[in-house]
Amino acid sequence: MAALQEPTGHAPSGPAPSHAALGASLLIGATGLLVLGVQPLLYGSYVHEGRIGEASLGLLAAIEIAAIALGSTGGIALLARIPARVVALAGIAITIAANLLPALVPLLLARAISGTGGGLLVGVAAGAIARARGLNAAAAAFLFLQAASQYVILQWFASAAAPGSSADIQRALAVIAALTALALPLAPARLAAPVHAEEAAATGAIPRSGWIGLAASALLVGAVVGIWAYMGLWLEARGIAPERIAPMLTASMVGQMAGALVAIAVGERGHAGAKAIITGLGLIAIVALLFLRGADGAFGWSLIVGYGFVWMILTPALTGLLLEADPTRHSLPFAASAQLMGAAILPTAAGMLIERQGIDTVLITCSAAIILGLALICAALGLRPRLYPAT
Repeated sequence: MAALQEPTGHAPSGPAPSHAALGASLLIGATGLLVLGVQPLLYGSYVHEGRIGEASLGLLAAIEIAAIALGSTGGIALLARIPARVVALAGIAITIAANLLPALVPLLLARAISGTGGGLLVGVAAGAIARARGLNAAAAAFLFLQAASQYVILQWFASAAAPGSSADIQRALAVIAALTALALPLAPARLAAPVHAEEAAATGAIPRSGWIGLAASALLVGAVVGIWAYMGLWLEARGIAPERIAPMLTASMVGQMAGALVAIAVGERGHAGAKAIITGLGLIAIVALLFLRGADGAFGWSLIVGYGFVWMILTPALTGLLLEADPTRHSLPFAASAQLMGAAILPTAAGMLIERQGIDTVLITCSAAIILGLALICAALGLRPRLYPAT
Protein backbone atom coordinates (compact mmCIF):
# COMPACT_ATOMS: atom_id res chain seq x y z
CA MET A 1 0.00 0.00 0.00
CA ALA A 2 2.90 2.35 -0.65
CA ALA A 3 0.76 4.62 -2.80
CA LEU A 4 -1.80 5.03 -0.05
CA GLN A 5 0.70 5.53 2.75
CA GLU A 6 2.43 8.57 1.34
CA PRO A 7 0.44 11.07 3.48
CA THR A 8 0.41 9.14 6.76
CA GLY A 9 1.27 5.47 6.60
CA HIS A 10 -1.30 4.73 9.30
CA ALA A 11 -4.29 2.41 9.23
CA PRO A 12 -7.62 3.42 10.71
CA SER A 13 -7.98 2.91 14.43
CA GLY A 14 -9.96 -0.05 15.62
CA PRO A 15 -10.06 -3.52 14.13
CA ALA A 16 -10.70 -3.93 10.42
CA PRO A 17 -13.58 -6.26 9.51
CA SER A 18 -12.67 -9.92 9.12
CA HIS A 19 -12.99 -11.48 5.67
CA ALA A 20 -16.33 -13.04 6.67
CA ALA A 21 -17.64 -9.78 8.14
CA LEU A 22 -16.52 -7.79 5.11
CA GLY A 23 -18.07 -10.32 2.73
CA ALA A 24 -21.37 -10.24 4.61
CA SER A 25 -21.39 -6.43 4.55
CA LEU A 26 -20.70 -6.33 0.81
CA LEU A 27 -23.46 -8.88 0.18
CA ILE A 28 -25.88 -6.78 2.21
CA GLY A 29 -24.91 -3.66 0.23
CA ALA A 30 -25.24 -5.44 -3.11
CA THR A 31 -28.80 -6.39 -2.17
CA GLY A 32 -29.57 -2.71 -1.72
CA LEU A 33 -28.54 -2.08 -5.33
CA LEU A 34 -30.16 -5.17 -6.83
CA VAL A 35 -33.07 -3.14 -8.19
CA LEU A 36 -30.70 -1.46 -10.66
CA GLY A 37 -30.36 -4.78 -12.48
CA VAL A 38 -34.10 -5.14 -13.08
CA GLN A 39 -34.96 -1.49 -13.64
CA PRO A 40 -35.47 -1.99 -17.41
CA LEU A 41 -37.97 -4.80 -16.78
CA LEU A 42 -39.58 -3.24 -13.72
CA TYR A 43 -40.04 0.17 -15.28
CA GLY A 44 -41.25 -1.39 -18.53
CA SER A 45 -43.92 -3.21 -16.54
CA TYR A 46 -45.00 0.05 -14.93
CA VAL A 47 -45.50 1.56 -18.40
CA HIS A 48 -47.43 -1.47 -19.72
CA GLU A 49 -49.65 -1.44 -16.65
CA GLY A 50 -50.40 2.24 -17.09
CA ARG A 51 -48.85 3.29 -13.78
CA ILE A 52 -46.47 5.78 -15.39
CA GLY A 53 -45.78 7.27 -18.81
CA GLU A 54 -42.58 6.74 -20.76
CA ALA A 55 -41.72 10.42 -20.48
CA SER A 56 -41.57 10.11 -16.67
CA LEU A 57 -39.26 7.10 -16.51
CA GLY A 58 -36.14 9.27 -16.25
CA LEU A 59 -37.62 11.11 -13.28
CA LEU A 60 -38.59 7.83 -11.61
CA ALA A 61 -35.06 6.41 -12.03
CA ALA A 62 -33.50 9.63 -10.75
CA ILE A 63 -35.73 9.65 -7.66
CA GLU A 64 -35.02 6.02 -6.82
CA ILE A 65 -31.24 6.28 -7.29
CA ALA A 66 -31.11 9.60 -5.40
CA ALA A 67 -33.06 7.97 -2.55
CA ILE A 68 -30.46 5.19 -2.46
CA ALA A 69 -27.69 7.80 -2.28
CA LEU A 70 -29.40 9.77 0.48
CA GLY A 71 -30.28 6.58 2.36
CA SER A 72 -26.62 5.56 2.16
CA THR A 73 -25.57 8.89 3.66
CA GLY A 74 -28.13 8.44 6.43
CA GLY A 75 -26.96 4.90 7.04
CA ILE A 76 -23.37 6.05 7.43
CA ALA A 77 -24.48 8.64 10.00
CA LEU A 78 -26.41 5.99 11.91
CA LEU A 79 -23.40 3.66 12.03
CA ALA A 80 -21.71 6.07 14.43
CA ARG A 81 -24.57 5.68 16.91
CA ILE A 82 -26.18 2.26 16.54
CA PRO A 83 -24.95 -1.24 15.64
CA ALA A 84 -24.41 -2.01 11.97
CA ARG A 85 -26.70 -5.02 12.19
CA VAL A 86 -29.56 -2.79 13.34
CA VAL A 87 -28.98 -0.43 10.40
CA ALA A 88 -28.94 -3.40 8.01
CA LEU A 89 -32.09 -4.88 9.57
CA ALA A 90 -33.88 -1.54 9.20
CA GLY A 91 -32.83 -1.37 5.54
CA ILE A 92 -34.06 -4.90 4.92
CA ALA A 93 -37.40 -4.21 6.60
CA ILE A 94 -37.96 -0.98 4.65
CA THR A 95 -37.00 -2.64 1.35
CA ILE A 96 -39.43 -5.51 1.95
CA ALA A 97 -42.27 -3.23 3.01
CA ALA A 98 -41.78 -0.81 0.10
CA ASN A 99 -41.80 -3.60 -2.50
CA LEU A 100 -44.94 -5.12 -1.03
CA LEU A 101 -46.90 -1.86 -0.94
CA PRO A 102 -50.19 -2.06 -2.85
CA ALA A 103 -50.47 -0.47 -6.28
CA LEU A 104 -52.66 2.25 -4.77
CA VAL A 105 -49.61 3.90 -3.20
CA PRO A 106 -48.16 6.63 -5.48
CA LEU A 107 -45.38 5.02 -7.50
CA LEU A 108 -42.80 7.76 -7.01
CA LEU A 109 -43.29 7.56 -3.24
CA ALA A 110 -43.07 3.77 -3.17
CA ARG A 111 -39.82 3.70 -5.16
CA ALA A 112 -38.36 6.51 -3.04
CA ILE A 113 -39.09 4.49 0.12
CA SER A 114 -37.59 1.37 -1.45
CA GLY A 115 -34.51 3.36 -2.47
CA THR A 116 -34.09 4.68 1.06
CA GLY A 117 -34.13 1.12 2.43
CA GLY A 118 -31.62 0.03 -0.18
CA GLY A 119 -29.44 3.02 0.71
CA LEU A 120 -29.24 1.93 4.33
CA LEU A 121 -27.91 -1.42 3.12
CA VAL A 122 -25.37 0.33 0.87
CA GLY A 123 -24.31 2.41 3.88
CA VAL A 124 -23.35 -0.77 5.75
CA ALA A 125 -21.18 -1.87 2.82
CA ALA A 126 -19.62 1.61 2.54
CA GLY A 127 -18.76 1.61 6.24
CA ALA A 128 -17.11 -1.81 5.95
CA ILE A 129 -15.12 -0.79 2.86
CA ALA A 130 -13.88 2.36 4.63
CA ARG A 131 -12.48 0.21 7.45
CA ALA A 132 -11.07 -2.56 5.24
CA ARG A 133 -7.33 -3.14 5.06
CA GLY A 134 -7.35 -3.58 1.28
CA LEU A 135 -9.44 -0.59 0.32
CA ASN A 136 -9.28 -0.90 -3.47
CA ALA A 137 -9.78 -4.66 -3.42
CA ALA A 138 -12.81 -4.32 -1.11
CA ALA A 139 -14.35 -1.65 -3.37
CA ALA A 140 -13.72 -3.83 -6.43
CA ALA A 141 -15.25 -6.87 -4.71
CA PHE A 142 -18.35 -4.80 -3.98
CA LEU A 143 -18.59 -3.83 -7.64
CA PHE A 144 -18.20 -7.44 -8.71
CA LEU A 145 -21.02 -8.54 -6.38
CA GLN A 146 -23.21 -5.75 -7.76
CA ALA A 147 -22.53 -6.64 -11.39
CA ALA A 148 -22.86 -10.40 -10.87
CA SER A 149 -26.07 -10.24 -8.84
CA GLN A 150 -27.70 -7.72 -11.19
CA TYR A 151 -26.70 -9.82 -14.19
CA VAL A 152 -28.14 -13.00 -12.66
CA ILE A 153 -31.49 -11.50 -11.68
CA LEU A 154 -31.87 -9.72 -15.04
CA GLN A 155 -31.11 -12.91 -16.95
CA TRP A 156 -33.46 -14.93 -14.75
CA PHE A 157 -36.40 -12.65 -15.46
CA ALA A 158 -35.44 -12.16 -19.11
CA SER A 159 -35.38 -15.94 -19.69
CA ALA A 160 -38.77 -16.55 -18.08
CA ALA A 161 -41.42 -18.06 -20.34
CA ALA A 162 -43.75 -15.13 -19.70
CA PRO A 163 -42.73 -11.59 -18.72
CA GLY A 164 -43.46 -10.93 -15.06
CA SER A 165 -45.65 -8.14 -13.82
CA SER A 166 -44.24 -5.35 -11.70
CA ALA A 167 -45.74 -7.04 -8.64
CA ASP A 168 -43.85 -10.26 -9.47
CA ILE A 169 -40.55 -8.40 -9.76
CA GLN A 170 -41.16 -6.47 -6.55
CA ARG A 171 -42.04 -9.66 -4.67
CA ALA A 172 -38.79 -11.21 -5.88
CA LEU A 173 -36.86 -8.18 -4.60
CA ALA A 174 -38.65 -8.47 -1.25
CA VAL A 175 -37.85 -12.20 -0.95
CA ILE A 176 -34.17 -11.63 -1.77
CA ALA A 177 -34.02 -8.83 0.81
CA ALA A 178 -35.55 -11.18 3.40
CA LEU A 179 -32.97 -13.87 2.58
CA THR A 180 -30.22 -11.30 3.08
CA ALA A 181 -31.12 -11.28 6.77
CA LEU A 182 -29.28 -14.63 6.96
CA ALA A 183 -26.02 -12.68 6.54
CA LEU A 184 -26.69 -10.43 9.56
CA PRO A 185 -24.98 -12.70 12.14
CA LEU A 186 -21.77 -12.48 10.10
CA ALA A 187 -21.90 -8.70 9.70
CA PRO A 188 -19.73 -6.55 12.01
CA ALA A 189 -21.39 -5.58 15.26
CA ARG A 190 -20.31 -1.98 14.82
CA LEU A 191 -18.94 0.07 11.92
CA ALA A 192 -18.32 3.52 13.31
CA ALA A 193 -16.55 5.87 10.93
CA PRO A 194 -12.80 5.18 10.92
CA VAL A 195 -10.42 7.72 12.41
CA HIS A 196 -6.70 7.80 12.97
CA ALA A 197 -5.45 7.61 16.50
CA GLU A 198 -3.60 10.92 16.13
CA GLU A 199 -6.87 12.55 15.05
CA ALA A 200 -9.06 11.34 17.88
CA ALA A 201 -9.61 14.91 19.03
CA ALA A 202 -10.17 16.30 15.54
CA THR A 203 -13.50 17.70 14.48
CA GLY A 204 -13.94 15.10 11.77
CA ALA A 205 -14.59 17.67 9.04
CA ILE A 206 -13.94 16.58 5.48
CA PRO A 207 -11.01 18.61 4.06
CA ARG A 208 -11.36 20.54 0.83
CA SER A 209 -9.42 17.91 -1.07
CA GLY A 210 -11.90 15.29 0.15
CA TRP A 211 -14.86 17.29 -1.10
CA ILE A 212 -13.19 17.74 -4.49
CA GLY A 213 -12.46 14.01 -4.60
CA LEU A 214 -16.12 13.25 -3.88
CA ALA A 215 -17.16 15.67 -6.63
CA ALA A 216 -14.77 13.96 -9.04
CA SER A 217 -16.23 10.56 -8.11
CA ALA A 218 -19.77 11.81 -8.66
CA LEU A 219 -18.90 13.30 -12.05
CA LEU A 220 -16.98 10.30 -13.31
CA VAL A 221 -19.44 7.63 -12.23
CA GLY A 222 -22.40 9.74 -13.36
CA ALA A 223 -20.83 10.26 -16.78
CA VAL A 224 -19.88 6.60 -17.20
CA VAL A 225 -23.37 5.44 -16.17
CA GLY A 226 -24.89 8.08 -18.46
CA ILE A 227 -23.01 6.71 -21.48
CA TRP A 228 -24.00 3.17 -20.51
CA ALA A 229 -27.67 4.13 -20.00
CA TYR A 230 -27.98 5.49 -23.53
CA MET A 231 -25.61 3.06 -25.24
CA GLY A 232 -28.47 0.92 -26.56
CA LEU A 233 -30.22 3.91 -28.12
CA TRP A 234 -26.94 5.14 -29.60
CA LEU A 235 -26.17 1.74 -31.14
CA GLU A 236 -29.63 1.63 -32.69
CA ALA A 237 -29.18 5.17 -34.04
CA ARG A 238 -25.91 4.00 -35.61
CA GLY A 239 -27.69 1.27 -37.52
CA ILE A 240 -27.05 -1.74 -35.27
CA ALA A 241 -29.96 -4.20 -35.57
CA PRO A 242 -32.10 -4.32 -32.39
CA GLU A 243 -31.64 -8.08 -32.05
CA ARG A 244 -27.86 -7.57 -31.88
CA ILE A 245 -27.92 -4.82 -29.27
CA ALA A 246 -29.04 -6.92 -26.29
CA PRO A 247 -26.24 -9.51 -26.75
CA MET A 248 -23.68 -6.71 -27.07
CA LEU A 249 -24.83 -5.08 -23.84
CA THR A 250 -24.90 -8.46 -22.10
CA ALA A 251 -21.33 -9.07 -23.23
CA SER A 252 -20.41 -5.66 -21.81
CA MET A 253 -21.82 -6.75 -18.43
CA VAL A 254 -19.53 -9.78 -18.57
CA GLY A 255 -16.71 -7.32 -19.28
CA GLN A 256 -17.74 -5.42 -16.16
CA MET A 257 -17.42 -8.54 -14.02
CA ALA A 258 -14.02 -9.34 -15.55
CA GLY A 259 -12.84 -5.79 -14.89
CA ALA A 260 -13.94 -5.99 -11.26
CA LEU A 261 -11.99 -9.26 -10.84
CA VAL A 262 -8.88 -7.63 -12.31
CA ALA A 263 -9.31 -4.69 -9.91
CA ILE A 264 -9.52 -7.14 -7.00
CA ALA A 265 -6.30 -8.81 -8.15
CA VAL A 266 -4.49 -5.47 -8.59
CA GLY A 267 -5.64 -4.32 -5.16
CA GLU A 268 -3.53 -1.55 -3.66
CA ARG A 269 -0.65 -1.77 -6.14
CA GLY A 270 0.09 1.52 -7.84
CA HIS A 271 -1.31 5.00 -7.27
CA ALA A 272 -5.13 5.03 -7.28
CA GLY A 273 -5.22 8.55 -8.71
CA ALA A 274 -3.02 7.52 -11.62
CA LYS A 275 -5.17 4.44 -12.26
CA ALA A 276 -8.30 6.58 -12.25
CA ILE A 277 -6.80 9.06 -14.72
CA ILE A 278 -5.50 6.35 -17.07
CA THR A 279 -8.76 4.39 -17.09
CA GLY A 280 -10.79 7.59 -17.49
CA LEU A 281 -8.74 8.48 -20.55
CA GLY A 282 -9.25 4.91 -21.76
CA LEU A 283 -13.02 5.33 -21.58
CA ILE A 284 -12.83 8.57 -23.56
CA ALA A 285 -10.71 6.78 -26.18
CA ILE A 286 -13.28 3.98 -26.44
CA VAL A 287 -16.13 6.45 -26.98
CA ALA A 288 -14.06 8.31 -29.57
CA LEU A 289 -13.34 5.07 -31.43
CA LEU A 290 -17.04 4.21 -31.38
CA PHE A 291 -17.75 7.52 -33.09
CA LEU A 292 -14.92 7.14 -35.58
CA ARG A 293 -15.10 3.41 -36.38
CA GLY A 294 -18.65 2.50 -35.36
CA ALA A 295 -19.77 -0.62 -33.49
CA ASP A 296 -19.90 -3.02 -36.43
CA GLY A 297 -18.08 -6.32 -36.46
CA ALA A 298 -15.66 -7.83 -33.97
CA PHE A 299 -13.96 -4.47 -33.40
CA GLY A 300 -17.24 -2.91 -32.30
CA TRP A 301 -17.92 -5.82 -29.96
CA SER A 302 -14.46 -5.43 -28.44
CA LEU A 303 -15.10 -1.72 -27.80
CA ILE A 304 -18.42 -2.38 -26.07
CA VAL A 305 -16.93 -5.15 -23.92
CA GLY A 306 -13.85 -3.01 -23.26
CA TYR A 307 -16.07 -0.18 -22.03
CA GLY A 308 -17.52 -2.39 -19.30
CA PHE A 309 -14.08 -3.79 -18.46
CA VAL A 310 -12.37 -0.41 -18.05
CA TRP A 311 -15.38 1.05 -16.21
CA MET A 312 -15.02 -1.52 -13.43
CA ILE A 313 -11.32 -0.79 -13.00
CA LEU A 314 -11.95 2.96 -12.82
CA THR A 315 -14.68 2.91 -10.15
CA PRO A 316 -12.80 1.13 -7.32
CA ALA A 317 -9.76 3.31 -8.07
CA LEU A 318 -11.94 6.30 -7.14
CA THR A 319 -12.26 4.92 -3.61
CA GLY A 320 -8.49 4.63 -3.31
CA LEU A 321 -8.21 8.14 -4.76
CA LEU A 322 -10.19 9.50 -1.80
CA LEU A 323 -7.63 8.05 0.59
CA GLU A 324 -4.80 9.62 -1.40
CA ALA A 325 -6.56 12.99 -1.55
CA ASP A 326 -7.96 12.86 2.01
CA PRO A 327 -5.54 11.15 4.44
CA THR A 328 -7.98 11.88 7.29
CA ARG A 329 -10.29 9.25 5.72
CA HIS A 330 -13.35 11.33 6.66
CA SER A 331 -14.64 11.39 3.06
CA LEU A 332 -14.24 7.63 2.49
CA PRO A 333 -17.62 6.43 3.84
CA PHE A 334 -19.40 8.85 1.51
CA ALA A 335 -17.82 7.49 -1.69
CA ALA A 336 -20.83 5.31 -2.55
CA SER A 337 -23.28 8.14 -1.82
CA ALA A 338 -21.41 10.56 -4.10
CA GLN A 339 -21.19 8.02 -6.90
CA LEU A 340 -24.88 7.14 -6.65
CA MET A 341 -25.88 10.80 -6.63
CA GLY A 342 -23.84 11.32 -9.77
CA ALA A 343 -25.52 8.30 -11.34
CA ALA A 344 -28.92 9.78 -10.48
CA ILE A 345 -28.35 13.31 -11.73
CA LEU A 346 -26.03 13.19 -14.74
CA PRO A 347 -27.83 10.57 -16.89
CA THR A 348 -31.15 12.34 -16.27
CA ALA A 349 -29.68 15.72 -17.20
CA ALA A 350 -27.96 14.26 -20.26
CA GLY A 351 -31.20 12.63 -21.36
CA MET A 352 -32.81 16.05 -21.62
CA LEU A 353 -30.45 16.77 -24.51
CA ILE A 354 -31.82 14.00 -26.71
CA GLU A 355 -34.94 15.79 -27.95
CA ARG A 356 -33.09 19.02 -28.70
CA GLN A 357 -29.58 17.92 -29.71
CA GLY A 358 -29.74 14.20 -30.49
CA ILE A 359 -28.26 11.09 -28.95
CA ASP A 360 -24.69 11.90 -30.06
CA THR A 361 -24.73 14.98 -27.83
CA VAL A 362 -25.45 12.82 -24.77
CA LEU A 363 -22.30 10.75 -25.26
CA ILE A 364 -20.22 13.84 -26.05
CA THR A 365 -21.52 15.67 -22.96
CA CYS A 366 -20.81 12.69 -20.71
CA SER A 367 -17.31 12.40 -22.18
CA ALA A 368 -16.74 16.07 -21.38
CA ALA A 369 -17.89 15.35 -17.80
CA ILE A 370 -15.26 12.59 -17.60
CA ILE A 371 -12.59 15.10 -18.63
CA LEU A 372 -13.80 17.53 -15.95
CA GLY A 373 -13.77 14.73 -13.39
CA LEU A 374 -10.16 13.89 -14.27
CA ALA A 375 -9.24 17.56 -13.82
CA LEU A 376 -10.85 17.49 -10.37
CA ILE A 377 -8.77 14.42 -9.49
CA CYS A 378 -5.62 16.42 -10.21
CA ALA A 379 -6.95 19.32 -8.11
CA ALA A 380 -7.84 17.02 -5.20
CA LEU A 381 -4.38 15.44 -5.18
CA GLY A 382 -2.74 18.85 -5.37
CA LEU A 383 -4.71 20.14 -2.37
CA ARG A 384 -4.41 17.09 -0.11
CA PRO A 385 -3.50 17.97 3.48
CA ARG A 386 -0.39 16.65 5.18
CA LEU A 387 -1.02 15.19 8.63
CA TYR A 388 2.67 15.45 9.46
CA PRO A 389 5.21 18.13 8.54
CA ALA A 390 7.81 17.09 6.01
CA THR A 391 11.00 15.78 7.57
